[in-house]
Amino acid sequence: MKEQLEPLESLISSSSAREAGKWKSAAFAAIAAYLLLTGAWQLTKGNYGQKAWLNLFLGFCSIMVIRYEKRIYISELGLVKETHTWFSHHREILLWKDIRSITLQTKGDRLMLFAERDVTGWKLLFGKSDLPRLKEIIRQYAPKLKVTEINPRF
Repeated sequence: MKEQLEPLESLISSSSAREAGKWKSAAFAAIAAYLLLTGAWQLTKGNYGQKAWLNLFLGFCSIMVIRYEKRIYISELGLVKETHTWFSHHREILLWKDIRSITLQTKGDRLMLFAERDVTGWKLLFGKSDLPRLKEIIRQYAPKLKVTEINPRF
């Protein structure tokens, strides 16, 4: 297993984050146990066919899905995406200096932040109530950054 990532301070978390809930984890644990036991039983009975190996492979894949967490947040360095599983920890950072512009769009009680970098960018979702805090963070860490607000009227 890879080492844990050194934690960064989260100034504000995005609602785009995902994690395997307790029920999903329990379901995948049960599926993994069934597939692994079935595959092992088939192998002990001398059945070395494709089905036994497929059950073992799918059982190991189910184990990988049991713990999955995707965190998206804003830190002092910029925008951060982290993915954690039992076997890997990955972090991608979009630094403040690499962002060309930010567009903030509200619709209902939701807020979308689009950070443009070159031709592509990152899209993060927040609650509309996070707008003042987001503006404050951008003003503090990237004061020269162009920020555009879009407020549709429907």
